[in-house]
Amino acid sequence: MARIRRPSYAGSWYEGTREALLEQLESLFEGRLGFGSLPTLKEYDPKLLGLMVPHAGYIYSGMAATWAYGEAAKHGARETVVVMGPDHHMASTGFATVGEGAWRTPLGDVEVDRQTVSLLLSFTDFVEDNFHAHAFEHSVEIQLPFLQLVYGGSFKLIPIIIHDFNLDRNISLGRALAKALEGKRAIVLASSDMSHYVPAREAEENDMKTVRAIESLDEKLIHSVAVNCESLCGLGPVITLVSCVKEMGCSKAVLLKYYHSGEVSGDYSGVVGYSSMAFYK
Repeated sequence: MARIRRPSYAGSWYEGTREALLEQLESLFEGRLGFGSLPTLKEYDPKLLGLMVPHAGYIYSGMAATWAYGEAAKHGARETVVVMGPDHHMASTGFATVGEGAWRTPLGDVEVDRQTVSLLLSFTDFVEDNFHAHAFEHSVEIQLPFLQLVYGGSFKLIPIIIHDFNLDRNISLGRALAKALEGKRAIVLASSDMSHYVPAREAEENDMKTVRAIESLDEKLIHSVAVNCESLCGLGPVITLVSCVKEMGCSKAVLLKYYHSGEVSGDYSGVVGYSSMAFYK
């Protein structure tokens, strides 16, 4: 029997039933800080290579995430979606994927892309196939209902969690990932929030410095700025994303939406920053 990674955050960080979750997603797209409306999937356009998307509870970061998924819809369906997030629980040895099975949400199951994961593992010697490391990590799970809303059931998943922030290893993983995805209609996501629990003005300043660094597509600069500003909880995934999309021909990164939790909660004394960014040929 195929392994099923069951949802750990349905009913808490996002709604736990199909009907309620679909209503919640619609409300996020149509919300005050959201994309504006539910997206319509367009014809395939290979120009969009990757996205950076936040991963907090939907009430906080969900409206920021709608901008990334609205952009995804504009560029058509994908057969493979890579979702890389930080390993908050440090449950892996540094890099962990899942080699087979499916991930379940209230909207259904998403099959793991076994063939491409196997290829990726053959190109690296530091990524482990570790189903259990993913059991309680939210950074990948939180993206799946959005992906199911946009793409339906037509895509397969490559989940990766990272808590190794070594610059060279993350760049190497990005290059291996690009090689594994050759010839596929794929998109690569980095799941990352930005500054954590600092005053709003400080968060905005540091997060914009980090956004500018990401727009430069310079992994060393991104690493330096984000470490200095403590502004990317998904530093490894973002570095890997940039490395990967550059191998795929990326020439431009664009900020789609930024706000912080204070704009939702009204508390500006200690906020978390949320950005959606897109990466294009």
